Amino acid sequence: MSPRSRKGSLFACVLLASALTFTVSSVGGDVPVAGAAGLGAGGEYHPLPPTRIYDSRPSSPINSSGAALSTATNGGAADIKVLGLGGVPASASDVLAVAVSFTVVNPQRGGFLTVYPTGSSPGTSSVLNFNPGQTVPNLSILTLGANGSITVKISSNVGTADVLVDVFGWFSTSTSTAPGARLIPVSPGRIFDSRVASFRAGAAPLGQGETVVLPIRGVDAKDPDITDIVPNSTEVTGVVVNVTGINDQSGSSNTFISVLPENPTGPVTTSNLNLVPGQVKANLVIVPVGADGAIRLFNNAGSTHLAVDVVGYMRGNQNASTRLGRVVPLTSPFRTFDTRQPEFGNVPLGPGQSETWSFDKFVASVTLDGQSVGKQIAIIGNLTGTGLTRTTASVPANTYFTMYPSDATRPLASNINVTEGVDVPNLAVVKLSADNSIDAYNNAGNIHYIFDAAAVVLTD
Repeated sequence: MSPRSRKGSLFACVLLASALTFTVSSVGGDVPVAGAAGLGAGGEYHPLPPTRIYDSRPSSPINSSGAALSTATNGGAADIKVLGLGGVPASASDVLAVAVSFTVVNPQRGGFLTVYPTGSSPGTSSVLNFNPGQTVPNLSILTLGANGSITVKISSNVGTADVLVDVFGWFSTSTSTAPGARLIPVSPGRIFDSRVASFRAGAAPLGQGETVVLPIRGVDAKDPDITDIVPNSTEVTGVVVNVTGINDQSGSSNTFISVLPENPTGPVTTSNLNLVPGQVKANLVIVPVGADGAIRLFNNAGSTHLAVDVVGYMRGNQNASTRLGRVVPLTSPFRTFDTRQPEFGNVPLGPGQSETWSFDKFVASVTLDGQSVGKQIAIIGNLTGTGLTRTTASVPANTYFTMYPSDATRPLASNINVTEGVDVPNLAVVKLSADNSIDAYNNAGNIHYIFDAAAVVLTD
């Protein structure tokens, strides 16, 4: 089916009746970023061994409150200190932002989780959505608020839910003296799929307790073919991958997937992806590369397939005077579009359809102290698929959804996998095309989607 195009700066849109085109015009002013001392040498990433710093379950030794979050207490909100924990520096002057995974466990009812710097407004952006009894994780990049803390808040209809917080890394400020790595985004490329013999002998799922070693430095991607989607260089210190669990095998069970730089030497205590039988789900992961230039995929239980798509890599030892790959968080998440809203057409994306979004004026609107931060190569934000409906009444709908640069070949890759009646979030690193646009593709059914920008990646 022919693509539709929705273009503009992502503040307000005007529907042109003569064509299926949306033009978005700036009416809201600047989109501010964090960085009180200017950009300078800031925005470099420092990976950490995944560390749990908060667990609201009563049995947890790091639970200070002794109870799950409850909407009957403080509106379901809790302040969680991050500064100085899990390897994050103790000085606020060093930390521009943190990479933190949030997991909701055993919610009484369906709802969503909002996360924001302590002392600021919660806004309208959600980090993750969940149904009753689900365990749902999602990675976020965010700035810290008062006392080096963040506030997590479950929506008012939930009742109670447990929340886990794991630290994966931090981004340095311009005044930090610690050298870090730059995020180099790429058009998505598949580097592993356990269902395909060319990726895994026998096209076999991962078994209980199995670890697969996946080379990263110098790896090639398929569909489309990309040679060295990650350079074969010792400067590559980490990789950003979207990991999809396909947990529909006859031997499947409740399980979790962990992505690690080295082989586990004991019990694995943190997870990147949680799966129930029959579920297909993706989650973004930022993981250091091991000493051998590889990462590890660990399956805790049962039998499950995995697919891995590269969306970027971390490169260290870069010239301090250059900007490429520096990550700059927004002061608060910014809703770039929500296709359910009248200003964005209130039209779901149909099966096999793609449409284009231009970030050209958005890029020009990203400012620090009233001045443009300049050219950007990628947007980092939370993508949520919602309201999926079937096209044939007798056939249940499920789909995968992909965002990628408009000047690239559409990849066989997914940002989110969605079924009827479920809102699915995932952090997305989306490289921009040369003209600052992205394409969004929906494989099946009719779906609405939302994108909340959290950070931008600079380019020279």
